[in-house]
Amino acid sequence: MQQALDFSLQAHAQTPERLAAGTRVAARLNGRVRGAIHTDPLMTYAWSGDASSYRLIPAVVVFINSEDDVRAVFEAARAEGLPVTFRAAGTSLSGQAVTDGVLAVLGDGWRKLDIHPGAEQVTLGPAVIVAEANRALKPFDKKIGPDPASQATCKIGGVVNNNSSGMCCGVAQNTYHTMSRLRIVLPDGTALDSGDPASRDAFRISHAAMLEDLHHLHHEIAGDAELTALIRHKYRIKNTVGYSLNALVDYHDPLDILIHLMVGSEGTLGFVSEVTYNTVPEHPFKATGLVPFPDPQSAGRAIIEMANGGVQVTTGVTAAEYIERRALSTVEHLPPMAPLLPWLTATSPAVLIDVTAPDEATLMAEIAKAEALLVRHGATHVDLSRDEHRSHALWDIRKGFFTSAGAARPKGSIMLTEDVAAPIERLAEFVVDLRTMLDAHGYQDAVIFGHALAGNLHFQMGDDFSKPGAAAKFDRFNQELSELVSRRYGGSLKAEHGTGRAIAPFVEAEWGPKAYAIMHRIKDLFDPERLLNPGVLLNADPKVHVKNLKVMPLSDELVDLCIECGFCEPACPSHHMTLTPRQRIAVTRERERLRAYGEDPARLARLDADFQYAGMDTCAACNLCSLRCPVGIETGTMIMGERARRRGSTAHAVARFAADHRGAVETVMRGGVAVADAARVVVPATVVEAVTEAARRVTNKRIPRVSRALRHGPGAPEARDNRQNPRRTGFPVPIAQTGRPSVVYFPACPSRMFGAPKTSHDLLDTPKAMMALLERAGYDVIMPERLNGQCCGQPFQSKGFPEEAADVGGTLNAKLSELSGNGSLPVVTDASTCAKHLKEFPGDATVLDSAQFLLTHVLPKLKLTQKLPVVAVHHNCSAQRLAEQPATEAIAAACAERIAVLSAVTCCGYAGDKGLFVPELNAHATRRVGLDIPEGCELGVSTVSTCASGLSEHAGVPFVSLASLLEWASR
Repeated sequence: MQQALDFSLQAHAQTPERLAAGTRVAARLNGRVRGAIHTDPLMTYAWSGDASSYRLIPAVVVFINSEDDVRAVFEAARAEGLPVTFRAAGTSLSGQAVTDGVLAVLGDGWRKLDIHPGAEQVTLGPAVIVAEANRALKPFDKKIGPDPASQATCKIGGVVNNNSSGMCCGVAQNTYHTMSRLRIVLPDGTALDSGDPASRDAFRISHAAMLEDLHHLHHEIAGDAELTALIRHKYRIKNTVGYSLNALVDYHDPLDILIHLMVGSEGTLGFVSEVTYNTVPEHPFKATGLVPFPDPQSAGRAIIEMANGGVQVTTGVTAAEYIERRALSTVEHLPPMAPLLPWLTATSPAVLIDVTAPDEATLMAEIAKAEALLVRHGATHVDLSRDEHRSHALWDIRKGFFTSAGAARPKGSIMLTEDVAAPIERLAEFVVDLRTMLDAHGYQDAVIFGHALAGNLHFQMGDDFSKPGAAAKFDRFNQELSELVSRRYGGSLKAEHGTGRAIAPFVEAEWGPKAYAIMHRIKDLFDPERLLNPGVLLNADPKVHVKNLKVMPLSDELVDLCIECGFCEPACPSHHMTLTPRQRIAVTRERERLRAYGEDPARLARLDADFQYAGMDTCAACNLCSLRCPVGIETGTMIMGERARRRGSTAHAVARFAADHRGAVETVMRGGVAVADAARVVVPATVVEAVTEAARRVTNKRIPRVSRALRHGPGAPEARDNRQNPRRTGFPVPIAQTGRPSVVYFPACPSRMFGAPKTSHDLLDTPKAMMALLERAGYDVIMPERLNGQCCGQPFQSKGFPEEAADVGGTLNAKLSELSGNGSLPVVTDASTCAKHLKEFPGDATVLDSAQFLLTHVLPKLKLTQKLPVVAVHHNCSAQRLAEQPATEAIAAACAERIAVLSAVTCCGYAGDKGLFVPELNAHATRRVGLDIPEGCELGVSTVSTCASGLSEHAGVPFVSLASLLEWASR
């Protein structure tokens, strides 16, 4: 047991010497880099893990945004004797993005995305997410070659440095083969741009000795027929074990050799600051099917024939993902799997197939060929569908296997993943041997799936390294895996995940001593000081793969299934500001571990204290993370739970008072904003804001800020009906009496308290616009009486007062149920957050958000009289969780010639009143919104008034409600 604990707990301590060196590096970098620098226990632990099974706590974390920042980090780290590791998205699976030295995290400065004329090439910065690049290329029917399953999260820097591939990429379309140009910074600070003749010429002079050594290496290998044959064989299939030795065979110019050695070097040779890809076709015609087979052997034989001898194609079967039966069992509850269930037996694997073509006629011919092949090899059900929605749903399942299968592991265990490849002609027997070996070592819970056209299989399983013998068992398994893959099959121990720490001890066994010695010579040429990512890719420690292993102590049942993959992070508004969902979970686990073991009380106290701001105050609790998580983990709900646990008796008394006097609270809030509006008429807005900020400093930010974009609201609208009654009684009138349908309308408190920013279009406030639209569409409108103070309860819930939320929200829901005739009439509200929250309370009323109701019930009855040239569209967090993006876009598109959907903003970070009390979260979340506002755009829409305010402040154009825009368009 002690050995296992020693392996796993090494990550939880830093030596005083390392900590001191980290502090000195931070001091040297202060003022030299424009990104944040962290040495505190909370933030360094937050950055201590990637998606792998390893954890190392960095001595210092620094955000870099330019090549000058990279040089500064090199100098500071060298001076203090610390190594440097670069980190992009942290989706690395082999432990190559963690360090106990300097962790240099890519900031916003590396987001260049430049599509060349004709889209034949694209130039990308290392912080661009792969899916972002492909979205930009999609209008041209192009994409970049690498297509890893993590493409919605992983970044170009990691893709280049790991030579990542993916589902359709194969070997021919990885970075090594589709890269046109690379720009790098070497450890000595020299920049080389392989696409710039002047840079190449200068480098030939300044680094003549280095290039001469590479020239000699090239000729040495060329003169060794056996070694040359080995290299060519190893790269016939996917292979990311060790350095890209094929560069020494494929190229003659030492500069080209150098550039291609950088690909797949895992940050151990230099820094990649820019890459230009030759794009590949993304054919618009596609059919997808999940095809079951009776056994692994028949599936393997079908894949061998579809693989076309290992030659990558862009027309025909372009992807074939093998999924064994045990893997299918982890997802068979999902709706897209339902049509397949009758065809699955206890031994049935399935193959997820894409057939693509440039035109419809070619597609139909290729579908016929694929179907014939599949039937010939025993497929039990073939249904290649051209339904794009089904295709996306099936591929979402496949891309989520890493986390969905990981979530099937026992709680408290860590998810382990390996990534191997064998020659395609031996795939059928390889699948069977791999399953046998997993079972023999006690990993019966393991599941196998992978990119079968390239002979590439992934498998993953769970284990708890705090238990006796677990690390030793994993070690024995790895030793036998090396023997099976490298020696018996002549395959790759790492096909696409990179060597990292996981396979570093086995590189020599796979390549042999001669090739392994050449890899060390390459490292010596590029990085003789061992400054960059030491221990990754090359490591003399035969047990490094079972050291610094993560532990996953139980901390909160809401998040215990998290495998820390990081898929959630791009959706989080506080990402790169404070903590992400993955980091909030990791830190929570560490705090619980320290508590359970009674270890280091001082460190625990510091983590608990610092978690207040970084973990809780700056969490929007929007739960967009759950939409990115294949198993739907709601980190925001965990944070709301902790807020509730931290609330003392005084806080509960204040919340209870506010709940009991919410009408007065609403009046005060609206009045306060009105006073600020009035003050700005008398004195400049900057003066008002400066005075308010001074007051906030004095009160430790206990009073809200004044935002020039936030206007006082209209309050509760006057209830009316179209029969000219002075006031409705609040009860539905049958259609038979009026000839008109009735609808219950609840103007949400944000729409009542906060008004729209001023525009040149004379727009109505949201409640007035909704009333006008409902009446134009022929509805009798019913509203609750005494609206002031009526609330769904969501503000109490988000602040950690669930009892008050249930009381307040339940009261409103009961009232709406009564007004709707126990559900006989629809209920519509005008804020997505309120609509979502009301749906979560029991009651008879069917609550619809304004976007849904306006699209289906109002828009068809209106005559649109005017349009804007372009409207920006923001999908706030609740709208996304309600899946109402199509409705919002359809209404906006009806009111404009074209729409521009914001892609640089997920949740805007306003989060109720956080835009007033923690405005830096809103500013950070919307920092790049200006990039999404097209020329000529004068207006944007959102379905929550506070979100609209936060966007108005930072986007440069006013954002209003859908109702306000639609009312204007239909006047």
